[in-house]
Amino acid sequence: MAIKTEGRTATARNKNKKKIFTRKMQAKFMLVFCVVFVLFLVLVFRIIFLRASHGVDYTNAVLSHQSYVNTNIPYERGRILDRNGAVLAKNVVTYNVILDPSVVNANRGMYVDPTVEAITKAFNLPASDIRAILKENPKSQYIVLLKDRSYEEVRKFNELQEENHKLVKGVWFETIFTRDYPYGSLASHVVGFVNSDQSTGAGIEYQYNSYLTGKPGRESGYYDAELNLIKKTWPAEDGDTIYSTIDVAVQTAVEKNIKQFNEEMGCKNIGVIVMNPNNGEIYAMASNEGFDLNNPRDLSGYLSAEEIGTLDEAAMTTKRIEMWKNFCISYTFEPGSTFKCITVAAALEEGIATPESTYYCGGVAELDNYKIHCNARHDKLTLQQSLMRSCNMAMMDISDKIGRTTFRTYQDHFGFGFKTGIDLPGEEKGIVVDKANLNQVELATSSFGQGFNVTMIQMAAAYSSIVNGGYYYTPHVVKKIVNPNGATVYEAKNTISARTVSKSTTEFMRKATYETVRAGTATPAQVKGYLVGGKTGTAQQGVRQEIVTDNKYVVSFIGSVPADNPQVVIYVVIDEVNSDTLYNSSRPATTLTSSILKEILPHLGLYPSEGEIDYGVEIPDDQKEDDHGAVIEKLDEGEKKN
Repeated sequence: MAIKTEGRTATARNKNKKKIFTRKMQAKFMLVFCVVFVLFLVLVFRIIFLRASHGVDYTNAVLSHQSYVNTNIPYERGRILDRNGAVLAKNVVTYNVILDPSVVNANRGMYVDPTVEAITKAFNLPASDIRAILKENPKSQYIVLLKDRSYEEVRKFNELQEENHKLVKGVWFETIFTRDYPYGSLASHVVGFVNSDQSTGAGIEYQYNSYLTGKPGRESGYYDAELNLIKKTWPAEDGDTIYSTIDVAVQTAVEKNIKQFNEEMGCKNIGVIVMNPNNGEIYAMASNEGFDLNNPRDLSGYLSAEEIGTLDEAAMTTKRIEMWKNFCISYTFEPGSTFKCITVAAALEEGIATPESTYYCGGVAELDNYKIHCNARHDKLTLQQSLMRSCNMAMMDISDKIGRTTFRTYQDHFGFGFKTGIDLPGEEKGIVVDKANLNQVELATSSFGQGFNVTMIQMAAAYSSIVNGGYYYTPHVVKKIVNPNGATVYEAKNTISARTVSKSTTEFMRKATYETVRAGTATPAQVKGYLVGGKTGTAQQGVRQEIVTDNKYVVSFIGSVPADNPQVVIYVVIDEVNSDTLYNSSRPATTLTSSILKEILPHLGLYPSEGEIDYGVEIPDDQKEDDHGAVIEKLDEGEKKN
């Protein structure tokens, strides 16, 4: 019991004790507090002192660790050249002036006045504008002060900065490449263009964009303790250079003659193709609706100011698309009598006709409630004469013997109804009559090139194969592509995609087309000193359920030089000639062809033969036959045969 009592007594004693904060303890606490407070005051004063005496140094130290990055160093888009190296599309270098206010305002503004003065002198920019930017954006590191400045302006600033490099700070330059077309509208539909947003439109620029486009580089850097920008650069990879098949001299001559034709006579539209029949290379391709490649959205060369003023934005877009379309590959039309070369070639290949074959032309024939006319009454004709005099009756006879199945097969064989595969965007494939619908009238009219539609490039490629020995080359406008190191990364293969005719057929066609120019419907296409061969064409346009009374004709000429060994094929198509007397005559096309050939043949290395070419006895103008095309009329009820 004693032990228990003692434990309780000890516990009670402990509870009665009190924790006392003695004076000694209070004194120690106050001492510690005062020491800490004094140290805090010392630290505050030290910070204030350092801020006042070394603030600029610390600011510079912070800036020296700030990274500057530009991930968009532009690449240089590849150039487009003609076949001889003339520049069709290039890049002009300009510069964006970049201002870094955080650097200019550093060191208590000691860089502001010298930097503003240098900018003002170099770029003729008001000093007040620069100071306002520095004041309104003191901590910004990237402000585009000026765009598209010349190298001379940039060089002048660099010289001023070099003179006072310790005080002119916070200005650097971005390199910008702007597309430039030295020849303006020349070959516009072939070359194409680049929009301001770097998207492409039409031509080689669009078709070969993956080659022309490079890869952007990267640039990063930092400011050193003296606020000099130290850079590290990963260079851009430039685009490849394209050598086209276009010849600037040939293209220029073609476009000059087109312009002259439109000034003297005019038409709704016109197209000209000049190509090498032995490899498919296009020397020139043009129409009368070119546009300025340096300002491709400008409609002033296409429409009058009054017409433009009436258009809303949607209508203007539609007009621009029309302007950018390439007539030579994107429009279809009835070829007319130029297609007779295909009909005759097919007949020779099938053995249905021979050079000795003869035909009778009474001037008109009636088929299935239609009356089909020829351009004249020719009476008896040989196969060659049927081409020379462009006889529709002979072609109808030939096509009837060929039959619709074989005729349709040869249309396919020569590529009609299919794209040629030319390396340009927007190619159409034309419209041919299905075999099941190739009835008596349709077969007859198709034999002389009416009732179905083709493109210019289809006809040029098909005709080339007939006169070059039977080799159908895929037409193309790019010869080769070279990378920035000078290595060839692409070269045209001059692909033979089909064999169309035999050499014997080629020999006949060369002679027959020469005779057509010598003494047939194509005499205006003659060029002094050269053997020119070719075929005229004139076709009514539109659906002929009723008698056609308007003057909607497409007139054309397709030919080759020299006729006995063609090195050049030319195709001229004129849609709706502005003439009351020549609207349905091939003469405007043959005359224009002759004018073009006179200029381009010497440039292409084809010179007149020794002595003058004897085209035979001069034919008086009133005795020359012309290709006026076929008039197709639907018979009245009273005219139909019982």
